[in-house]
Amino acid sequence: MKIPYSWLQEITGVSWSADVMMDRLSRSGTGGNLERYDPAHFANVVTGKIVKLEPHPNADKLRVAQVDTGKKTWSVICGAPNAEVGQIVPLALPGAKLKGEFEIKEMTMRGVQSSGMICAEDELGLSDDHSGIMVFDDSTPLNQPVFDVLGLGDPVLDLEVTPNRPDSLCANGLAREISVLADIQIDLTKDAPKESSEKASDYISVKIDDADACPRYAARIIRNVKIGPSPEWMQKRLTACGVRPINNIVDIGNYVMLETNQPLHAFDYDRFGSKEVVVRRAKKGDTFTTLDGKKHDIDSDILMITNGKQHVATAGVMGGLDSEVEDDTVNILLESAHFNASVIRKSRNKLGYNTEASFRFERGVDPGGVIAAADRAAALMAELAGGEVLAGVVDTYAKKIEKAKVTLRPERVCKLLGVEIDRETIKKILTGLGMEISGDGVFAVTVPTWRPDITREVDLIEEVARIYGLDNIPNGKNNKGPLYTPTHRRDTIRADLRNILNGFGFDEMMGTGFAKPKMMLLLEPSIEPIKVTNPISDDFGYMRTRMLYSMLIAASHNIRHRNLDVRLFEIGKVYLRHEDMPLEPEYCGLILSGKTGEMFWKDAPVDTDLFELKGALDGIADGVGIGTVELVLDKKSGYDSSGSYKVVCGDKTIGWAGKVDRKLLKTFDIKQDCYAAELQIAEMIRAEKGVVLFESLPKFPSSTRDIAIIVDKSVTSGMLKKVIIENGGDILDSVTVFDVFTGGNISEDKKSLAFSLIFRSSDKTLADNEVDAVHQRIIKALETSYQARLRE
Repeated sequence: MKIPYSWLQEITGVSWSADVMMDRLSRSGTGGNLERYDPAHFANVVTGKIVKLEPHPNADKLRVAQVDTGKKTWSVICGAPNAEVGQIVPLALPGAKLKGEFEIKEMTMRGVQSSGMICAEDELGLSDDHSGIMVFDDSTPLNQPVFDVLGLGDPVLDLEVTPNRPDSLCANGLAREISVLADIQIDLTKDAPKESSEKASDYISVKIDDADACPRYAARIIRNVKIGPSPEWMQKRLTACGVRPINNIVDIGNYVMLETNQPLHAFDYDRFGSKEVVVRRAKKGDTFTTLDGKKHDIDSDILMITNGKQHVATAGVMGGLDSEVEDDTVNILLESAHFNASVIRKSRNKLGYNTEASFRFERGVDPGGVIAAADRAAALMAELAGGEVLAGVVDTYAKKIEKAKVTLRPERVCKLLGVEIDRETIKKILTGLGMEISGDGVFAVTVPTWRPDITREVDLIEEVARIYGLDNIPNGKNNKGPLYTPTHRRDTIRADLRNILNGFGFDEMMGTGFAKPKMMLLLEPSIEPIKVTNPISDDFGYMRTRMLYSMLIAASHNIRHRNLDVRLFEIGKVYLRHEDMPLEPEYCGLILSGKTGEMFWKDAPVDTDLFELKGALDGIADGVGIGTVELVLDKKSGYDSSGSYKVVCGDKTIGWAGKVDRKLLKTFDIKQDCYAAELQIAEMIRAEKGVVLFESLPKFPSSTRDIAIIVDKSVTSGMLKKVIIENGGDILDSVTVFDVFTGGNISEDKKSLAFSLIFRSSDKTLADNEVDAVHQRIIKALETSYQARLRE
């Protein structure tokens, strides 16, 4: 929702700056940004008049325009289809630097000199519209800076209005909000239109066949209008709000919608086809042509406005081609209605449109504001288009929507918010928001129909909180009370994992959770994936059963785009069949490929291997407090048979890791080795060691011993390390593998592993004989357990 600052200031009269106004609205729940156009992008862009337009001699789709700025006539090549002689247009002269730093220069195009550019809205950064050049009102003076003509010095509030606050989608609703925040009174009523003696009911009647879909429909008749451009002030406001000016009648409807949040529709009364409006559902097999010229097949899901015989508009979405307002329109049938939100949503989806009107109807339009909006538009049509407003509004209110009534206990407000707010302040806040309050002890609150989101006591308390100021509500001193929600480890562990893996140089990816069934079954043939009932494409037809699938998809995408050094992780769910309801276990997945480290002139990067993956797993284990992890050989589909491991922590298996199977990599079009791990978060939490206690730095020196032993190739360093730790006692501080050797004088079925052992006591300096005794005990245990022998 975009709205100029000057409009809100005009309605409210507040002296706040645009920045203060944006800040106060953000603090009360309507956030957004303040947009200011850069004057530099409009320097040397002035108004000019097209005085001559001729075909380009060497290009069929181009024309040569002579544009008079009042001081000089410029020759400009133009390809816009809507360019005509006599139009006042924005002309970018040589030296102008438009948005995107596009500089205008004199140039020759196919043999013809061009000394500028006639601009469309997108070229000036006003919108994405490139359908044609901008055209100003005929009364616009020449040689005026376009920045000033468009009023772009006025800051625009670009607001993020939440779906539950349809009242904030208009100037009046925001002004009401500002008035409460500023503690001022404003009057939003407008003068009723001056009416003729003739009655509107003699010209039109209204019948509603589906009161649930259309509870209220009102019509006004305005005769003898003169179609033309709307005044400059209205065009500026519409443009600032992102709405393109068209003509005075259409612009008035859009302006009142932006002012009141009530969408309106103007029909050409003489083309409407009858004196009766009938609101009813379409029938299966019906067709309808919208005002953009597209023909649609429609059915009973779509609510239509008809003349009793033919469809003339889709209710709340778009008008029809045959009854639109055109340059020769004289008489107006003005619609102001309230439509059911879900009905409009279905219509909009089936027709494939998302209009300003449907956007508002889907969120909830005030049924009580239907007549006021029709009166406001009729008065403007009389003022700006010379129209004659016929007496009365033809209003059919088929299903009355009553104001909600909610009970509010002032003491409950204080208890829930944790701050003392006096009764008068509560009453003043709610009254300022348009609510009626009665009762001395417990308040009986009547909620205005423009606030359909307020139905419960807690909704009223929220209103009090946001206007009173969330910064004025003190922080809780302890975690207790009705709103206390304990923090679970499954929530905090995600943040820990992200910090750890980001520190290791991994980038987080976001998989979709969907998979192609054939590729998923190649990866995990033992689990049948769950089918999606209504997939948007074949790529999203089934749910993934393994994290590895999404990681390989992402790795393949990166490698195809020449990002060969891949370090990715994802935290997400997999989906497994299980009786009545599927299981959704959460995993942390990692994948590595390519080279390690940055390119450096001195040291060349090396290929990623299993040890780098193991280092990342050790970092995770240390960071989340699950102790030491071990990789235990175990076959798992998706991994190479000789490089597939269980990730074990103590007596718990927390996932799988290893080198991805080459055949699988080929399926994903990956030609380089990949290493991956899939860790189940629930198992990681179960494996945590609890509170980690702080230990001060050691006071006594350490003593280091090395052991180099020869064992069978089937014996892993982890198996040996376990024996060393079990026999090292309290004085063994750490064990590190620093060498693995095969070949030489070592037989083919053997290998040599070297360990560095650090001994330390927290109580004293260790004597050599104490260290030697433990060292010898370790050697003997290795010999007994794995027939290890010291390497000479």
